[in-house]
Amino acid sequence: MIGDAFAVFCDDRGESTVLKKVFSAFLACLIGATLSVGIFSVTGMESHAAGTGAVSIGSVRIAGSNVVIQASASDLPDSDDGVYYLFSEKVYQAGPAGNAVATAPVGPNATFQVPLAENTAECRLYDKFQIAVKQGGALVPVTGGHYITNPEALAGGSPGRKNNGKKGLILDGAKMGNGEAAQLGVQQGAYNINLEDVIGGNGQVTWGYNGKNYQFDSAAVGMYDKVVKSSTEQGMGLTMVLLNPRAKGEEFMIAPAARGGRCNYYMMNTSEQKGLEYLEAVVAFLANRYNGRNGVGQVDNWVIGNEVNAKTVWNYCNIADEMAYAQQYANSVRVCYNAIKSKHANAYVCISVDQNWTKIHNASYYSARSMIEAVNYCLISEGNIDWCVAEHPYNYPMNWTSFWTPQSATAAAMSTHGIDTPYLTMQNIEQLSAYMSQQALRNTKGEVRPILLTEVGYSSTQGEEAQAAAIVYAYQRALSDPNIKMIIFNRQTDHANEVKQGLAVGLTRPDGSHKLAFEFFQQMSGPNAGAYIQRANAYMGISN
Repeated sequence: MIGDAFAVFCDDRGESTVLKKVFSAFLACLIGATLSVGIFSVTGMESHAAGTGAVSIGSVRIAGSNVVIQASASDLPDSDDGVYYLFSEKVYQAGPAGNAVATAPVGPNATFQVPLAENTAECRLYDKFQIAVKQGGALVPVTGGHYITNPEALAGGSPGRKNNGKKGLILDGAKMGNGEAAQLGVQQGAYNINLEDVIGGNGQVTWGYNGKNYQFDSAAVGMYDKVVKSSTEQGMGLTMVLLNPRAKGEEFMIAPAARGGRCNYYMMNTSEQKGLEYLEAVVAFLANRYNGRNGVGQVDNWVIGNEVNAKTVWNYCNIADEMAYAQQYANSVRVCYNAIKSKHANAYVCISVDQNWTKIHNASYYSARSMIEAVNYCLISEGNIDWCVAEHPYNYPMNWTSFWTPQSATAAAMSTHGIDTPYLTMQNIEQLSAYMSQQALRNTKGEVRPILLTEVGYSSTQGEEAQAAAIVYAYQRALSDPNIKMIIFNRQTDHANEVKQGLAVGLTRPDGSHKLAFEFFQQMSGPNAGAYIQRANAYMGISN
């Protein structure tokens, strides 16, 4: 993300891959564990002390008004009384807490059924389930936690996605309803939601959820309503990015480990009961309001946070260990996923990474590839879900528009056609698609997870023809890859702070006048597309 706090990182160290950490984590689970084929594919996070056997939770699924938990054991654990005890725990709880919610005889297979208790204070939609046995009079966990993986079972008749094309634009809120987006032929729009804008405020919007009433700000909700309704009426698909800034009096929304820093946005709070409840409630509220069935409009894609691998800039959390950081982020993705999919079964829920693929990797800034690997491991370990990838393939350097002609030999080396490329740009975006095609990274159906290029921009400071050609070229690259579902250009209107940094990426100037890129963007998907492709090719000096 570029904007008020745009930063360029120039660490010359190579990536210290997370694979070593993931391998170490695997070794802790391998003894007696049941692993699926694939480097990161785990059938439930196992936890085995001496004598506890090899037990795994295979599935946790909603069935009607209940949750059904299936478990199996390849080696029976020692037990004082021959009983498995099932616990339903909050995200932040590390082990069996409170009373068991169900029991079953110790055996090679066990099935538990407990009430989901939807929309009550005892709702288990966001809980993780764990099995323990009694050994020496104490409860000892024999599995790790496993979450519900089919929250869409609660969504009912969700409308279809608005898959009208891949051509996208970050929308200017000040221009909502003025017809410019329709004039441009925008097929996919994108906008940001600050969660703290919704929570609190004037408290004039009441939302009853899981046994409690929450008061949300009518002015903020009304602003987002306008964006969603206008976009839907114009036939666009819409992507909303959920951001977690600091707001006085609402620090409970920030993870405890993130409260001491100063950043643009912060890790969401799944570590405390109040923060967890508010996160569940506000995301469920937004997903329900914008599920296409309430007359307000439809959001098809939700991005959780922004460029989370750049943690000191866009998702602050004072955790140095990458796997621990990834687990915190995975927890917020999981909560948001269950909230969103329970209200709109066809929505995509995305993790967010930037263009730094392997180059920068240290305690302050993780590479995008290692972050995807770490989050994938964390999510699969506790119940695989169909998350998607939102990536930002900006040029290197970001203010160099003509990516078909690298600025220098050094810049050329930063974007290569190999899986270990330092940076991902639209010049080598096929590497992301190839990487996500690996079996270990596929979704629950064995399919390549959808890739959404939710932010990429080209500056007119290198010339308006260069900007216009870059947009056409990038769009054509996205069209040619079936795994890429959209490309969203930054932005509709120049942003003053970005312009100061040499990033005049808007299709229009602040005064509303059109750049050449406006015309090229408008025409590159219509009946005149061929002519504009030829004009771009001629400018770039390429034949195809």
